[in-house]
Amino acid sequence: MAERFDAIVVGAGAAGIWAAKELTEKGLTVALLDAGPAVAIGEGSPGWEGAGKPRGAVDRHPIQSQCYAFNEGTEDLFVDDLDNPYTFPPEKPFAWIRSRQVGGRLHLWGKTSLRFSDHELKAASRDGVGIDWPLSHADLAPHYAKVERALRICGVNEGLPQLPDGDLAAPPTPNAGERRFKAAVERRWPQRRVTAMRTVQAREDGPLRDAAATGRLTLIPDAVVRRVLVDRDGRRAGGVEYLERESRREREVRGSVVFLCASALETTRLLLNSGDSEHHPDGLGNSSGALGRYLMDHTYGIGFDGLAPRRGEQGEHLRSFGCLVPSFRNVAGSEMDYRRGFEIEMQVMPPEGGLRQRLLNRGRLPQPTFWMRAFGEVLPSFENRVSIDPGVTDAWGIPVLHVECAYGDNERRMVADQLACMREMIEAAGLVVEASYEEPSPPGLSTHEMGTARMGDDPETSVVDPRNRCWDVDNLYLTDGACFPSSGYQNPTLTIMALTVRACEDAAARFGGGELRSLAG
Repeated sequence: MAERFDAIVVGAGAAGIWAAKELTEKGLTVALLDAGPAVAIGEGSPGWEGAGKPRGAVDRHPIQSQCYAFNEGTEDLFVDDLDNPYTFPPEKPFAWIRSRQVGGRLHLWGKTSLRFSDHELKAASRDGVGIDWPLSHADLAPHYAKVERALRICGVNEGLPQLPDGDLAAPPTPNAGERRFKAAVERRWPQRRVTAMRTVQAREDGPLRDAAATGRLTLIPDAVVRRVLVDRDGRRAGGVEYLERESRREREVRGSVVFLCASALETTRLLLNSGDSEHHPDGLGNSSGALGRYLMDHTYGIGFDGLAPRRGEQGEHLRSFGCLVPSFRNVAGSEMDYRRGFEIEMQVMPPEGGLRQRLLNRGRLPQPTFWMRAFGEVLPSFENRVSIDPGVTDAWGIPVLHVECAYGDNERRMVADQLACMREMIEAAGLVVEASYEEPSPPGLSTHEMGTARMGDDPETSVVDPRNRCWDVDNLYLTDGACFPSSGYQNPTLTIMALTVRACEDAAARFGGGELRSLAG
């Protein structure tokens, strides 16, 4: 007999641990499954600088080793590419960066946490590309605030329409180099606001600890979920089928509500592999034909490294979380030859530092260094998609994804503007470029993949409804990046968490109490 719970959550990353917290605190018993081992989510960054690539990295990690966070100290936090293959056309490379253990990519997360505004959520109404999100910032605001308070996200409220104010803690004091950068940029371009990076200060595993404290959480690590189990009428999810990672033994777990939080592409892979010929011939929840479509990932890899002047000013040796220049293009209108916008992140590092500083300062007296990068919004395109490759399986015999994704003309024009804007700001601030990166990395490397099971207000064009519930399967929720109708310019993790909190309120209201217990029976 399969174990029974009120709710099943697949994936113990950013979305899954918040689903576990919210559902258990609302009185539901929850089974939280993850494909990897139970690894404690640590405090702070995992030490990306100062460690080289491990010997043999390309042998077992030809894709994962392309990630900036991959080194000898973090190798075990990435999947083995040989055990976890996927395919893509040679002319359309896609770097799918994956992390299978409790906590998911929170172990590697840069912690930047930005709200989406109505400027992004309703972008389609302005420029006609894609569809609007079926909700507004006002709908998400209380859920954003709950997450911001729990994770003690710090930052400065700037009153910008394209970056909503939040419930923020005070950020660290910027160092002298960052203050000079802010002054130089805002003096010349008042519409380009330089603000403190909004970043997490608390432990990311707080939600998981809160869920465990209720006594209603059962954590099931090393559970490679193969498919969602659906009742005979095809309208309700009855649980999930999984394989024990080491033994490959088949197991089932049953519940009345199922949350898929496995990350955008893993969730969609699971849905595509859960179809049946009678009710869901093209994948579970795919009556609209939108499942697998509209894959997005921010433009990434464009930027500069270099030296900052050393002027002996007070605060030159301070470490901070860095600076953020929120999107300033196409905010008031459509003034550019491309649609949507981008953000710029930068940080001035004190003279005493890690590998980057030592390399840039080689052969000279130590002085502050800087890095600057841009992340740009990618338009949703029907042609950017994932599907099942029937000829390839992973180490557990599960069919893998075939990914077809490429940047378009809009993204290429945006990248050219990103470079021009960063160059002129660097010049205005008196920074010295030592290394430039002028070609975008292949899609996937920003680790911000979104879309493929988008939300909407029309079941004919979307996979999930405004509360993240699958249109075709009454008790199935998707709250990770798969549900994004558009990518915005912002890092998506905070929005994933807020959407999860909101969806859990809906699930508890719809399936709580006696109704849920009877369904579980």
